[in-house]
Amino acid sequence: MENKTVIEQIKKSFCNLTSFKQRENALEVVTAFSTINNKFVSVFITITNQKIVVTDSGWIDQNYYETPYFEESEDLIRRIISSYSSNYKIKSTLDKSGVEYYYKICDKIEEIPSAVFDLANFIVGAVNSFCVQYKDEKEEKERETFRSDANSFLKINYNEDVKLRHFLDDFKNIKFNAIITKKSKLNLITYVTGSTPSYFENDLRKSIVNFEIALKSKYVNFIDEKITIINDKSEGYSPERSASIFQLLNEKTTKEPIKWSEKEKILEFI
Repeated sequence: MENKTVIEQIKKSFCNLTSFKQRENALEVVTAFSTINNKFVSVFITITNQKIVVTDSGWIDQNYYETPYFEESEDLIRRIISSYSSNYKIKSTLDKSGVEYYYKICDKIEEIPSAVFDLANFIVGAVNSFCVQYKDEKEEKERETFRSDANSFLKINYNEDVKLRHFLDDFKNIKFNAIITKKSKLNLITYVTGSTPSYFENDLRKSIVNFEIALKSKYVNFIDEKITIINDKSEGYSPERSASIFQLLNEKTTKEPIKWSEKEKILEFI
Protein backbone atom coordinates (compact mmCIF):
# COMPACT_ATOMS: atom_id res chain seq x y z
CA MET A 1 0.00 0.00 0.00
CA GLU A 2 1.60 3.25 -1.20
CA ASN A 3 1.35 6.09 1.30
CA LYS A 4 1.09 8.60 -1.56
CA THR A 5 -2.01 6.86 -2.87
CA VAL A 6 -3.59 6.79 0.62
CA ILE A 7 -2.82 10.46 1.22
CA GLU A 8 -4.33 11.49 -2.13
CA GLN A 9 -7.43 9.41 -1.43
CA ILE A 10 -7.95 10.98 2.00
CA LYS A 11 -7.33 14.55 0.80
CA LYS A 12 -9.75 14.06 -2.08
CA SER A 13 -12.52 12.48 -0.04
CA PHE A 14 -11.96 13.79 3.47
CA CYS A 15 -10.38 17.21 4.01
CA ASN A 16 -7.53 19.20 2.46
CA LEU A 17 -6.63 20.56 5.90
CA THR A 18 -5.49 17.07 6.87
CA SER A 19 -1.73 16.55 7.33
CA PHE A 20 0.34 13.41 7.53
CA LYS A 21 3.35 12.02 9.40
CA GLN A 22 5.21 8.82 8.62
CA ARG A 23 5.62 6.75 11.78
CA GLU A 24 7.74 3.62 12.17
CA ASN A 25 4.95 1.17 11.34
CA ALA A 26 2.06 3.45 10.45
CA LEU A 27 0.92 6.56 8.62
CA GLU A 28 -0.37 9.18 11.06
CA VAL A 29 -3.28 11.24 9.78
CA VAL A 30 -3.51 14.55 11.66
CA THR A 31 -7.13 15.52 11.04
CA ALA A 32 -8.82 18.91 11.20
CA PHE A 33 -11.02 17.62 14.04
CA SER A 34 -10.44 19.34 17.38
CA THR A 35 -11.55 18.43 20.91
CA ILE A 36 -12.94 20.88 23.45
CA ASN A 37 -9.54 20.94 25.17
CA ASN A 38 -8.02 22.14 21.87
CA LYS A 39 -6.27 18.95 20.78
CA PHE A 40 -6.24 17.96 17.12
CA VAL A 41 -7.22 14.35 16.58
CA SER A 42 -4.87 11.86 14.94
CA VAL A 43 -5.64 8.42 13.54
CA PHE A 44 -3.14 5.85 12.32
CA ILE A 45 -3.23 3.63 9.24
CA THR A 46 -1.31 0.38 9.17
CA ILE A 47 -1.38 -3.08 7.63
CA THR A 48 -2.07 -5.88 10.12
CA ASN A 49 -2.62 -9.49 9.04
CA GLN A 50 -3.05 -8.27 5.45
CA LYS A 51 -5.86 -5.95 6.56
CA ILE A 52 -5.90 -2.15 6.44
CA VAL A 53 -6.41 -1.03 10.03
CA VAL A 54 -7.34 2.53 11.05
CA THR A 55 -6.68 2.99 14.77
CA ASP A 56 -6.25 5.57 17.52
CA SER A 57 -2.95 3.84 18.43
CA GLY A 58 -4.04 3.64 22.05
CA TRP A 59 -3.90 7.42 22.46
CA ILE A 60 -7.26 7.68 24.24
CA ASP A 61 -6.36 5.07 26.84
CA GLN A 62 -2.83 6.48 27.31
CA ASN A 63 -4.26 10.00 27.65
CA TYR A 64 -2.27 11.58 24.82
CA TYR A 65 -5.09 14.13 24.63
CA GLU A 66 -4.34 15.25 28.21
CA THR A 67 -7.86 14.98 29.57
CA PRO A 68 -8.64 15.32 33.29
CA TYR A 69 -9.62 12.19 35.15
CA PHE A 70 -12.80 12.27 37.23
CA GLU A 71 -13.04 8.83 38.82
CA GLU A 72 -16.64 9.19 39.96
CA SER A 73 -17.66 9.88 36.35
CA GLU A 74 -15.98 6.76 34.96
CA ASP A 75 -19.11 4.62 34.63
CA LEU A 76 -21.00 7.38 32.81
CA ILE A 77 -18.04 8.10 30.53
CA ARG A 78 -17.80 4.42 29.63
CA ARG A 79 -21.48 4.38 28.69
CA ILE A 80 -20.99 7.45 26.50
CA ILE A 81 -17.96 5.89 24.78
CA SER A 82 -19.89 2.65 24.27
CA SER A 83 -22.68 4.62 22.60
CA TYR A 84 -20.21 6.38 20.28
CA SER A 85 -18.45 3.13 19.41
CA SER A 86 -21.78 1.50 18.57
CA ASN A 87 -22.86 4.46 16.43
CA TYR A 88 -19.62 4.56 14.43
CA LYS A 89 -19.07 0.77 14.52
CA ILE A 90 -15.74 1.10 16.30
CA LYS A 91 -14.11 -2.01 17.74
CA SER A 92 -11.53 -2.19 20.52
CA THR A 93 -8.80 -4.54 21.69
CA LEU A 94 -6.12 -4.68 24.39
CA ASP A 95 -2.44 -5.12 23.62
CA LYS A 96 -0.09 -7.21 25.77
CA SER A 97 0.55 -4.31 28.15
CA GLY A 98 -3.18 -3.72 28.69
CA VAL A 99 -3.48 -0.58 26.53
CA GLU A 100 -6.86 -0.33 24.80
CA TYR A 101 -6.88 0.38 21.06
CA TYR A 102 -9.93 1.56 19.11
CA TYR A 103 -10.01 0.67 15.42
CA LYS A 104 -11.84 0.04 12.14
CA ILE A 105 -10.82 -2.40 9.41
CA CYS A 106 -10.92 -1.59 5.69
CA ASP A 107 -10.91 -4.13 2.86
CA LYS A 108 -9.73 -1.65 0.25
CA ILE A 109 -8.09 1.77 -0.02
CA GLU A 110 -11.32 3.46 -1.09
CA GLU A 111 -12.82 2.70 2.33
CA ILE A 112 -10.06 4.48 4.28
CA PRO A 113 -11.49 8.06 4.17
CA SER A 114 -14.81 6.85 5.59
CA ALA A 115 -13.00 4.93 8.36
CA VAL A 116 -10.85 7.96 9.16
CA PHE A 117 -13.98 10.13 9.36
CA ASP A 118 -15.77 7.67 11.68
CA LEU A 119 -12.79 7.10 13.97
CA ALA A 120 -11.97 10.82 14.18
CA ASN A 121 -15.57 11.60 15.14
CA PHE A 122 -15.47 8.81 17.71
CA ILE A 123 -12.22 10.12 19.24
CA VAL A 124 -13.64 13.65 19.50
CA GLY A 125 -16.70 12.33 21.32
CA ALA A 126 -14.68 10.07 23.61
CA VAL A 127 -12.11 12.73 24.51
CA ASN A 128 -14.80 15.36 25.06
CA SER A 129 -16.67 13.02 27.40
CA PHE A 130 -13.57 12.87 29.61
CA CYS A 131 -13.32 16.69 29.63
CA VAL A 132 -16.87 17.30 30.84
CA GLN A 133 -17.36 17.35 34.60
CA TYR A 134 -20.48 15.37 35.52
CA LYS A 135 -20.11 15.24 39.28
CA ASP A 136 -19.85 17.53 42.25
CA GLU A 137 -17.07 20.04 41.47
CA LYS A 138 -15.72 20.09 45.01
CA GLU A 139 -15.62 16.29 45.12
CA GLU A 140 -13.89 15.99 41.76
CA LYS A 141 -11.24 18.52 42.77
CA GLU A 142 -10.68 16.69 46.06
CA ARG A 143 -10.35 13.34 44.30
CA GLU A 144 -8.12 14.54 41.49
CA THR A 145 -5.75 16.37 43.87
CA PHE A 146 -5.35 13.39 46.19
CA ARG A 147 -4.96 10.92 43.32
CA SER A 148 -2.27 13.11 41.75
CA ASP A 149 -0.38 13.48 45.05
CA ALA A 150 -0.56 9.76 45.83
CA ASN A 151 0.51 8.81 42.29
CA SER A 152 3.50 11.15 42.47
CA PHE A 153 4.58 9.71 45.82
CA LEU A 154 4.46 6.13 44.50
CA LYS A 155 6.20 6.99 41.22
CA ILE A 156 9.04 8.78 43.02
CA ASN A 157 9.62 5.85 45.37
CA TYR A 158 8.91 2.87 43.11
CA ASN A 159 9.71 4.18 39.63
CA GLU A 160 9.10 1.49 37.00
CA ASP A 161 7.89 -1.01 39.61
CA VAL A 162 4.54 0.77 39.92
CA LYS A 163 1.70 0.75 37.40
CA LEU A 164 -1.04 3.30 38.01
CA ARG A 165 -4.74 2.52 37.51
CA HIS A 166 -3.88 -1.03 36.59
CA PHE A 167 -5.69 -4.35 36.75
CA LEU A 168 -5.07 -8.04 37.24
CA ASP A 169 -5.03 -9.66 33.80
CA ASP A 170 -7.98 -11.93 34.48
CA PHE A 171 -10.18 -9.12 35.86
CA LYS A 172 -9.54 -6.23 33.48
CA ASN A 173 -12.72 -4.40 34.49
CA ILE A 174 -11.47 -4.04 38.09
CA LYS A 175 -8.72 -1.44 38.37
CA PHE A 176 -6.57 -0.71 41.39
CA ASN A 177 -5.17 2.77 41.89
CA ALA A 178 -1.72 1.21 41.76
CA ILE A 179 -0.06 -2.20 41.50
CA ILE A 180 3.55 -2.38 42.68
CA THR A 181 5.68 -5.35 41.62
CA LYS A 182 8.50 -6.35 43.95
CA LYS A 183 10.48 -9.59 43.72
CA SER A 184 7.83 -11.11 41.44
CA LYS A 185 5.13 -10.32 44.00
CA LEU A 186 2.16 -8.04 43.40
CA ASN A 187 1.17 -5.35 45.89
CA LEU A 188 -2.33 -3.97 45.36
CA ILE A 189 -3.05 -0.36 46.34
CA THR A 190 -6.34 1.52 46.58
CA TYR A 191 -6.95 5.17 47.48
CA VAL A 192 -9.80 6.44 49.64
CA THR A 193 -10.85 10.08 49.85
CA GLY A 194 -14.01 12.17 49.75
CA SER A 195 -15.28 15.68 50.29
CA THR A 196 -18.18 14.28 52.35
CA PRO A 197 -18.55 11.17 54.55
CA SER A 198 -20.82 9.60 51.92
CA TYR A 199 -18.26 9.97 49.14
CA PHE A 200 -15.55 8.73 51.49
CA GLU A 201 -17.55 5.63 52.42
CA ASN A 202 -18.25 4.91 48.74
CA ASP A 203 -14.48 4.72 48.22
CA LEU A 204 -14.15 2.41 51.22
CA ARG A 205 -16.78 0.07 49.77
CA LYS A 206 -15.12 0.09 46.36
CA SER A 207 -11.80 -0.92 47.95
CA ILE A 208 -13.51 -3.77 49.80
CA VAL A 209 -15.04 -5.10 46.57
CA ASN A 210 -11.77 -4.84 44.62
CA PHE A 211 -9.80 -6.73 47.26
CA GLU A 212 -12.55 -9.35 47.50
CA ILE A 213 -12.42 -9.94 43.74
CA ALA A 214 -8.62 -10.13 43.86
CA LEU A 215 -8.97 -13.24 46.04
CA LYS A 216 -10.61 -14.96 43.06
CA SER A 217 -7.81 -14.08 40.67
CA LYS A 218 -5.52 -16.74 39.24
CA TYR A 219 -2.68 -14.51 40.54
CA VAL A 220 -3.81 -14.74 44.15
CA ASN A 221 -0.71 -16.70 45.17
CA PHE A 222 1.49 -13.91 43.79
CA ILE A 223 -0.25 -11.16 45.76
CA ASP A 224 1.82 -9.96 48.69
CA GLU A 225 0.35 -6.82 50.25
CA LYS A 226 -3.16 -5.38 49.89
CA ILE A 227 -3.06 -1.82 51.14
CA THR A 228 -5.43 1.14 51.22
CA ILE A 229 -4.16 4.70 51.47
CA ILE A 230 -6.73 6.97 53.09
CA ASN A 231 -6.80 10.75 52.89
CA ASP A 232 -7.12 11.64 56.55
CA LYS A 233 -6.99 15.33 55.59
CA SER A 234 -10.20 15.15 53.57
CA GLU A 235 -13.44 16.61 54.90
CA GLY A 236 -15.17 13.27 54.48
CA TYR A 237 -12.76 11.43 56.77
CA SER A 238 -14.77 10.38 59.82
CA PRO A 239 -13.35 7.21 61.44
CA GLU A 240 -16.04 7.12 64.09
CA ARG A 241 -18.92 7.27 61.62
CA SER A 242 -17.25 4.83 59.22
CA ALA A 243 -15.96 2.42 61.89
CA SER A 244 -17.98 -0.60 60.70
CA ILE A 245 -16.86 -0.16 57.07
CA PHE A 246 -13.25 0.28 58.15
CA GLN A 247 -13.58 -3.03 60.01
CA LEU A 248 -14.78 -4.77 56.84
CA LEU A 249 -11.90 -3.26 54.90
CA ASN A 250 -9.40 -4.48 57.50
CA GLU A 251 -10.63 -8.01 56.88
CA LYS A 252 -9.73 -7.73 53.19
CA THR A 253 -6.34 -6.04 53.50
CA THR A 254 -3.00 -7.22 54.81
CA LYS A 255 -2.31 -4.00 56.71
CA GLU A 256 -4.53 -1.46 58.42
CA PRO A 257 -5.34 1.51 56.16
CA ILE A 258 -2.40 3.89 55.92
CA LYS A 259 -3.16 7.52 56.61
CA TRP A 260 -1.83 9.95 54.04
CA SER A 261 -0.23 11.94 56.87
CA GLU A 262 1.79 8.77 57.63
CA LYS A 263 2.40 7.71 54.02
CA GLU A 264 6.05 6.81 54.66
CA LYS A 265 4.76 3.62 56.30
CA ILE A 266 4.13 2.28 52.80
CA LEU A 267 7.89 2.19 52.27
CA GLU A 268 8.22 -0.08 55.29
CA PHE A 269 5.70 -2.59 54.00
CA ILE A 270 6.67 -2.73 50.29
